[in-house]
Amino acid sequence: MRVDRRISEKILTTIEEVNMDTLALAESDEEVKQSLEACDYTVIADEGILRAVSADTLQRRHEIEDHDFFYELFKRLERNDKKIFVIAESQEAVDEAEEFLLGLFDRARISGKGVLDDSPGCSENLVNEINIVSPDVIASFLPSPSQEKFLLHNREKLLMNLWYGIGNNKFMGKKYGFIGKIRKMLDVKRLTHLINTYEHRQNSSI
Repeated sequence: MRVDRRISEKILTTIEEVNMDTLALAESDEEVKQSLEACDYTVIADEGILRAVSADTLQRRHEIEDHDFFYELFKRLERNDKKIFVIAESQEAVDEAEEFLLGLFDRARISGKGVLDDSPGCSENLVNEINIVSPDVIASFLPSPSQEKFLLHNREKLLMNLWYGIGNNKFMGKKYGFIGKIRKMLDVKRLTHLINTYEHRQNSSI
């Protein structure tokens, strides 16, 4: 898996889940557009994008509905004991995000949590908090455009190997049904195959 190799070689890698709302923001906000264009990989998180690019196959819909890329990547991070730093827009949102991740990956190594709000100096303070921990992965649950702008302005300052921008994509609210569906219906070998081929297809889809 290419992302695994980049992490092991300590090559900074940025991944963003993208939905229709994010793309609409990119049309009107130059910083959001720049941030998305600078990402190493983009993961489609909205079936509407598939329809827009005439790629709306049953398999692709299932990949999005079941969040295959996210699930397989974070299983690998859990298995390899990678340090994960969680960020969100409030303490409540951070706690919810941590609960969500641990509900899916109970051995995930959550090494830190941080909040990005509108208070003066918050962005700089969050960068410092992250760098003290020096995580392998930042899991961002920030809503757009905060997520994209934070990454754009701080990418070169952050001591991390992998940024995964989940944003406020809605599957968080369905976590228990999602877990059961993944574990009962999806074959592990198929997931592994998907993650190894997904990067190539997704990066050219938007």
